[in-house]
Amino acid sequence: MRLLICDDHGMFLEALADALTSLGHTLVAATSDPFEVADLAGQHLPDLVLLDVQLPGTTGVQVARELRRRRKDTPVVLLTGARDEWIRRAFETGLVDGLVSKESGIAALDVALRRVLAGERTISGWRPTATRSTRRTVLDLLTDREREVLTLMADGSSTAAMASSLGVSENTVRTHVRSVLHKLGVHGRTRAANAAFELGLVS
Repeated sequence: MRLLICDDHGMFLEALADALTSLGHTLVAATSDPFEVADLAGQHLPDLVLLDVQLPGTTGVQVARELRRRRKDTPVVLLTGARDEWIRRAFETGLVDGLVSKESGIAALDVALRRVLAGERTISGWRPTATRSTRRTVLDLLTDREREVLTLMADGSSTAAMASSLGVSENTVRTHVRSVLHKLGVHGRTRAANAAFELGLVS
């Protein structure tokens, strides 16, 4: 299997590449820069792309979305230590083909990669699939105003623009933003915006 791997931890990336190569896979490219993944995929035509879910300046889900736009038939597997609902949502909507927990061993990762290449969709090392009601619980934590704030965050609105739109002070907006980030369990507006997309609040 011809693999392209992206992880921002150099030592982990090298170790993962060596381990997968020893199992018979061919590494066509490895990078710590998520913004060059799509170009590398176009140059090297990998059979599968393996991405860490948390990457500098973006997420594996966002990189997968760009790959789907440019190379829709290339399978994508996310390697993650998190079990956030927005990550599972990426799997449920078909944006990625596999989720593998970093708590799994290299043998489990190898099996998952081969299954995905064979046309299966797989989750390895995760808890049982969350139900729709569980997914709704995340949204139910947010007040109506916090949902408004999250929607504006997803649109890229600045604090000042949100304050003007909502008719409140910038300090009030910052308070709402902090609350939204805490309830979603994410750090930063970019990841909150991505969570809003995965939860279906914005298109």
